[in-house]
Amino acid sequence: MMTDLTFASLLSSRICHDLISPVGAINNGLEILEDESDAEMSEQAMGLIRNSAASASAKLQFMRRSFGMAGTVSEMVSLDEAKSLSLGLVGKGATQLDWQVGVQSLDKSIVKLLLNMILIGFEALPRGGTLRAGVQKAGATNLMISAEGPKARLQEQAITILRNGADLNMVEPREANMLFTYELAKSLGTTIHVSVGDETIEIAATI
Repeated sequence: MMTDLTFASLLSSRICHDLISPVGAINNGLEILEDESDAEMSEQAMGLIRNSAASASAKLQFMRRSFGMAGTVSEMVSLDEAKSLSLGLVGKGATQLDWQVGVQSLDKSIVKLLLNMILIGFEALPRGGTLRAGVQKAGATNLMISAEGPKARLQEQAITILRNGADLNMVEPREANMLFTYELAKSLGTTIHVSVGDETIEIAATI
């Protein structure tokens, strides 16, 4: 029980960390509106609020499907939905999503694994780049993520957790999704393969 509570606490801390920035920006924009009479500054504040609200909403929708229990316990999930969620996560920043998926739908748990792999790839691109998501199904289902861009990186501890899991006492909140991905893959009877090259990270799993 304590192990489950610790895992839940780590993942909750991770989610809260992701939402603090856009929610804080919304609050800042509202404070500017309260004190600002200049029309141009007010419009800039509204732009900040709109963009931050869109970012918070996109992250919440993505995490609801990737971490939570959205929908029924057992269901097939459209890959178009996964693409939409991933585009929302990436936003209009420096990272471009290259969606190479010809499969129409997959089991909910497999889509959850795919989304978690996409999240890891996205966060491995601190300066943007290309985030490529591929799914092939020919008997087995192959999930493939590559992150290519300047300073693309994945910490050694993160790689170790993805490959081998970890003792909860050794996991930081920022690494909680790595352990979640490992455990999810394990529950599907597979393992996560990670390859690190020159400004390229590749993550794959076969189910």
